[in-house]
Amino acid sequence: MKKRIPETTASHRDQWLALLENQGIGRPTALHAIEVPGGLVQLTTGEPPGRISLEGAPGNVLMFNLSPVQALRQTREGRSFASNMLHGEMTLMPCGVPSQWSWNSTCDRLDVIISPDVFGDGNKLAAVDRFLFRDREMEVICHRLYQAVSLGGMADRLYVESLVTQLAVLIRRRHSTASAELGIPPSSGLTRNQARCILDYIESHLSSELRLGELARIAGLSLHHFARMFKRTVGMAPHRYVLERRLERAKGMLRSTRASLVEISLSTGFASQSHFTSTFRRLVGPTPTEFRACSRNRP
Repeated sequence: MKKRIPETTASHRDQWLALLENQGIGRPTALHAIEVPGGLVQLTTGEPPGRISLEGAPGNVLMFNLSPVQALRQTREGRSFASNMLHGEMTLMPCGVPSQWSWNSTCDRLDVIISPDVFGDGNKLAAVDRFLFRDREMEVICHRLYQAVSLGGMADRLYVESLVTQLAVLIRRRHSTASAELGIPPSSGLTRNQARCILDYIESHLSSELRLGELARIAGLSLHHFARMFKRTVGMAPHRYVLERRLERAKGMLRSTRASLVEISLSTGFASQSHFTSTFRRLVGPTPTEFRACSRNRP
């Protein structure tokens, strides 16, 4: 009866585990991967020390270190770089670049692979090669991705897609071959017609998996312009607005119907009953059962 989103991209996860085994590296304690339009996020914890050679990835690769300190050697395109990578530091590679890596202690990290076509507007994302750097805004986003992907099957894919898009915008603005050419996004919000079409679409698809790219398409905007203009118009990010609308619909069903919590979770687009219950309690206060009982006891 439960509706669950895919926790992992099975082929990617299986390929990575097979690669580790083929190159003599033990299995990590935990490995989660979530694919969204324009990108893939992989969270690895407890990966044993080792050395690995990788073919070029189909997207730009950001590696965010979650270990306290990670002694790491990177080699690509004839250049090597060794460092003690601190928590929150990251490395960035363009798509298609083979690389070699070695580390001498257990590794915790977040890998984000971002498609060159992530924006969907004909502008390619082409990251520059950076062996070690720190970017405070990107660090905040990576920590949010870590928290989201840690939920596994209960992760909000629209939220993950929004975070990947935010990363792509920052990379293009600061760490790409097009950084100096990047135009300033429109400062105005959505038009009345754009807003009405998008909000109507969201309302009629709350039970489904909503994608940022589809909302941007309806508005006739590129992905990174849409998210900013939506927030300027509505007052909150798209994923947050969708979550608020799902909770409001759930409240209405709890007040006026006898639908089970499973039925309500399916009708409001949550991954499962447990996801619905935990989110409801975190953002509303009472559990759905407590909320229903309180609503029915009112005069």
